Amino acid sequence: MRDFTLDLEVQALYTECATALDEREFERFLACFASECAYSIHAKENVDRGWPIALVSCPSRGLLVDRVAAIQKSSFVIPRVQRRLVSSVRVASATELPLRSQASFAVFETFEGEATTFFVAGRFEDTICRERGELKLAARKCILDSSIVPNSLPFPL
Repeated sequence: MRDFTLDLEVQALYTECATALDEREFERFLACFASECAYSIHAKENVDRGWPIALVSCPSRGLLVDRVAAIQKSSFVIPRVQRRLVSSVRVASATELPLRSQASFAVFETFEGEATTFFVAGRFEDTICRERGELKLAARKCILDSSIVPNSLPFPL
């Protein structure tokens, strides 16, 4: 019998991660990841062709922490507000860890004095583990539906 409590925990992890980024609380975002983790962003076209090319690749927690530090210290990022919508969370195997899950996402952004626009959409393919009693992302692969990114990828998805 399926344990829907675990599904709710996974949903809460996705919500916490998206909310932390929306609020630019990068330490909260990093807290969603395991002590050993990976994070990457890929164009769907590359994934479909089996190409390992990533737009962003952080194969270790250290590199993810460095990326967040660079964002926080950069003066080259144009100020903007981003909002993430995460939906259709699906846990492939809810009986043993690590869990495999997927979710769809869309990101919208607003520059000061401008209308809100669609930024990117895609899906997360995640591996989730448990550390100190809490679910954490051991690996997050963000797969963009389009290979065209309208601006840049200054913030994690």
